This record gives sequence, C-alpha cells and structure tokens, in this order.
Amino acid sequence: MAVIELGFGRQSFLPFKRKSLLLLKLIAVVFALLLFCEFLIYYLAIFQCNWPEVNTTAYDGEQATREPVLKAMFLADTHLLGEFLGHWLDKLRREWQMERAFQTALWLLQPEVVFILGDVFDEGKWSTPEAWADDVQRFQKMFRHPSHVQLKVVAGNHDIGFHYEMNTYKVERFEKVFSSERLFSWKGIK
Repeated sequence: MAVIELGFGRQSFLPFKRKSLLLLKLIAVVFALLLFCEFLIYYLAIFQCNWPEVNTTAYDGEQATREPVLKAMFLADTHLLGEFLGHWLDKLRREWQMERAFQTALWLLQPEVVFILGDVFDEGKWSTPEAWADDVQRFQKMFRHPSHVQLKVVAGNHDIGFHYEMNTYKVERFEKVFSSERLFSWKGIK
C-alpha cells in the first residue's frame, strides 16, 4: 500500500482536527443554551408554582359538602406591539416568550378560566382596521387555549383609548372580538 504525500504532512491536519472538534463543542454548547433559555426555562419556573390547598368543606346541618374551587389565572398588560412601535425583532422575541410562558402555564397549572386584565395591545387605541385584525390574529395564536378553559379579556386604555380618546367604534371593535361580558359566573362564583 502506497502512501500519497501532498506536501502537507500528517502533522498539519492535527490542528485542523482540533479546531473542528472545538467548533463542534462550541456549537453543541450554544444549542444547549438556546434550548434551555428559550424552551426549558419556562417549565422549570412554572413547575415551582401550584394551586394552594383550600379546605372548602361546608356543613349543611348534619352533612358535609365540598364547595367548588375555581382555578383562575390572571395576566395583565401584555402590550402586544403593533405595526408602528417597536422593532420587528423585539416583537418576535416578546411574542415568543409570552406564548411559551402562557402555553407552559396552561399545560402545567390547568386553570379553568384565564383573565387578561387590559392593555392587551400596545397600539390598539390608534390601530387601523387592518392592523387591528393582524394584532387580534397574533393574540389568538399566542393565547390559544383548550375549549374547556374560558378566556376573559378586559379592555384597557391602550386597547380602546383613555376616556378622552375612547369612542363607540373602538369599544364595539374590542367587544366584538373579545365578547366582553359585564358579569361573569363560573361554578357558582361571581
């Protein structure tokens, strides 16, 4: 068997091998960090949360009955960026984090109702109909939920404007999408 020498020698390929191995290790570490920081961290953080044990035994004369417990999750001020403010990369990052945190919380905590307490959108008060439709579509994608979980959204000043900016069009547009109810009752709890 003949050995072909190209003038490089065997020694010169060794540093190249070391560099490629180092590069491969670096890529593996970066990939592991991204996986942890962009996906697993939400499970670790929310896994520490749990519902408190509530003693809801009521005595009705002689018999003890268990009263219903409502598992409710509250979110506020999501401020989803619109088409005017914020950089597209900032919007992408925020929405990814919100969606991952929300979906992880739904999966681990399994609430029966989720309340979003206003300021859903950052630019809702001055959105064009097209921009509003785009914002609503992004909201529905991020905050998708199983049919057995109710989602109740309350309007905020960034959604329909302050008292001096508010008008019937903005209020009706919000109520049409989120079918806001004035009174809400679930499991006998008002």
